[in-house]
Amino acid sequence: MKTIDFTTITLNPAVDHTLFVDGMTLGSVNRAIDFQRQAGGKGINVATMLALGGATVAVSGFLGRNNPSIFDRHFRDHGLLDHFIRVGGETRTGIKIVDTKTDETTDINLNGPAAAESQQAELLAKVKELVRPGKWVVIAGSMPKGVAPEFIGELIRVVHSGEGLVAVDSSGAALKAAMDAGADLAKPNEHELAEYFNKDLRDFDDLVHAARSLQKEKVANLVVSLGSEGVLFLTPESEWKASAPNVKVVSTVGAGDSMMAGFLRGLADGETPEDCARMGTVYAWNRLESLLPKLPSGNVLKSQMRQIAVQPLTEAEAEVSSLSGGGPRQN
Repeated sequence: MKTIDFTTITLNPAVDHTLFVDGMTLGSVNRAIDFQRQAGGKGINVATMLALGGATVAVSGFLGRNNPSIFDRHFRDHGLLDHFIRVGGETRTGIKIVDTKTDETTDINLNGPAAAESQQAELLAKVKELVRPGKWVVIAGSMPKGVAPEFIGELIRVVHSGEGLVAVDSSGAALKAAMDAGADLAKPNEHELAEYFNKDLRDFDDLVHAARSLQKEKVANLVVSLGSEGVLFLTPESEWKASAPNVKVVSTVGAGDSMMAGFLRGLADGETPEDCARMGTVYAWNRLESLLPKLPSGNVLKSQMRQIAVQPLTEAEAEVSSLSGGGPRQN
């Protein structure tokens, strides 16, 4: 087996089907002006960007037996090592309708196939085989039918028993289970962070306070996506806020997953927390500007990293406070 740099686990992958319409009208016939169909799911998206950056990545999780071809092709094209457990039924479809006239996006997520207890046990055994000491295992995405949120805790304990590190991108009960099991990194967005604490985060101060509380009490490394307003990166050593220059957004599919990939790439390479933040933001930037996952050449990537605005979080807090007078954040 090749030396594995990273492993990703996608429990509920999806065929991502994006439709572009020029003016969406509900209750009538709408004609798509373009479309894109690709293998997806958060862990697969992370794995793809890591592979584009030169890493050897093993992918696992649950995959439907009835429609594997788009995934088989994707794994082959990107050199991903396929360790998925096949389950009965079809892998779900995630539909994204992009209205190019209003710049609004509508998501329709279908249910995926169920994973039996025996298949869950098979996945735990597979992950135990794939874990490497000091290497990152990413558990990302939603939970399929038949799988309890606590299963993420079981996965984390298996990874830690093999001295691996765990990064989690999930929400709700699954995120809580991951935090309780001792994940080493989490990447909620601002809405998932509010859901975790079961309260509204009305302004930037509220959001930063919640992020710091989660990082100090539950998880060593925390990445919080703020959408167009940037990203917070909190590590045991330092706290940063990063933002990219204005980009032409072609598709938001996989942008947050790309951010996770870039940040982990930086951590694995021993970069400073500041440069990890730059790397994560650059990976997301490139994904936003393309229908398909891509990364530029090394020199272009370095040039883009220099364009990322990174500032200590304390400076960002002072800046926001001076602009808003301490009032609610404007979205």
